[in-house]
Order: sequence, then C-alpha cells, then structure tokens
Amino acid sequence: MLDAAADIGILEVSTPDCVANDFDGEIVALNLSSGVYWSLRDLAAALWRDVTSGHNPEAIIDRLAQMNSNLAHESHLVIANLVNAGLLRRCSGSPVALEASETVARAEAGEVAFSVESYEDMKDLILADPVHDTEEHLGWPVIRNDNGVGA
Repeated sequence: MLDAAADIGILEVSTPDCVANDFDGEIVALNLSSGVYWSLRDLAAALWRDVTSGHNPEAIIDRLAQMNSNLAHESHLVIANLVNAGLLRRCSGSPVALEASETVARAEAGEVAFSVESYEDMKDLILADPVHDTEEHLGWPVIRNDNGVGA
C-alpha cells in the first residue's frame, strides 16, 4: 500500500491485471482481478496520462505544491488510490521532463478539479468465467452461489 510518506517512484499500468483506455479525455481503467472500474476526468485523467507516460509523480506533486498545496495533496491521494487499487505499479525507468506535463500545464491555466469515481456495479459480470459459468437452460452468465447453483 502506498501512503502519504512513501517514495512513489516511476509508475506504469499494472498489466495484465489492469486495462485502461482514453475516451475523449476520460480515462476508464478496469482492474480485471477485482472487477472494479474507475473513471478519471479533468486533472485526474491528465495525471494518469502523465504518470503512465513516464513522468515522475513526485516532480508533478512538487510543482503543484508551488502553485497550490491542495492540488499537491489531491494529486498524491489520486496516485495513492490508483496504486492501492492495483491500477498502477512502480517500475524502473527514467522520468520524462516535467516541462511536458499535461497536469502541470492545466493547473497553471487554472484548472483545479480531480474527478475520480470507482464502480463495482458490474463486478460479478467482469469476474464471471464465460467458459465455465454457462448453463444451456439458463444462458450466460450464470453467477453461482455458494452451493454451485445459479443465483
């Protein structure tokens, strides 16, 4: 688990357990192991794009702290939540220059919103086994209860 005092380091998408895509500026990331999916918009989406392209999260947080301590705090919370949710993980690599950071540029332009939401409403379907969770008379998917019978 990543906490407030932790050295974050360079991050990458936690493949193969996480898949993510950018839909018109919104990042949708899915943890295939937990079945939870996340929506990242505004500065949270920019932060995702920055850290998954090699920007050092700590350098971004430090720069945001020079502008607004709340932005720095929020960005650290977003990163910690994404790491703890299994969507991002530490990796080795050299950081990209901070000057190219979308998060910093948007914050300098006055943007302050980090929009992060997680959803568990499709968890059972995401975690279902489409090969083995099938019953001819019931169709697919059949979510089995503790007795092995379709719910």
